[in-house]
Amino acid sequence: MECKQYLRSFLSSLFASAYLQAQKLFAGNRKVSYSRMAAVFHDFFGNPLNRSGFYEGVVAYARNGPYIKVWESFETLKNYLVGRCAKWPAKTFCPILVSLDEVHVLHTHRDADIRSEYTLYSRLRSVLSECLACDVAFISLSTVSHVSSLAPSKESAPSLRERANDLFLPALFTELPFDVHVTAQPLTPGQATLTSVGSMKFTAKFGRPL
Repeated sequence: MECKQYLRSFLSSLFASAYLQAQKLFAGNRKVSYSRMAAVFHDFFGNPLNRSGFYEGVVAYARNGPYIKVWESFETLKNYLVGRCAKWPAKTFCPILVSLDEVHVLHTHRDADIRSEYTLYSRLRSVLSECLACDVAFISLSTVSHVSSLAPSKESAPSLRERANDLFLPALFTELPFDVHVTAQPLTPGQATLTSVGSMKFTAKFGRPL
């Protein structure tokens, strides 16, 4: 419970910090389009100084916790963004995405996890399951794909909820390997140029660029 409380504190701090940043990025009463709003966040986090400063603040604020009203913090952020957006997306579209990179670090057993089948990643998933009604999606990324341990079969999963025969939980990972793109759009002689093969659109067809 202590571990999950800290994760709640981190998420609450994340949303509270994002709310404060949104107030700076979208000050006043002028409304902007959803695409413009996404571009402003993209450009802000694209600056290394902005990004490191933001997350240093998130961690510092989380350490002053515990804050357990995670999803109230999220709703405060979302409501502010809705109020500054000219046309907020429909309910069928998930408007807010949170990307978790190098997630295998959370799955690595620490000294505190000895004699337990649960990891920080397991605890995080448990906390995130509390937000199923919220308009947010969490995307887990990793370049170390021990998928068998990150997303075990029902028979070997540490969670009783995951092992329940009457529950069919959605897959944690959806993999789109490079051969899917190559099969759909095969490379043909004379088609690609030096400029096109150097583009992100072309490189992304082969998975994460190395």
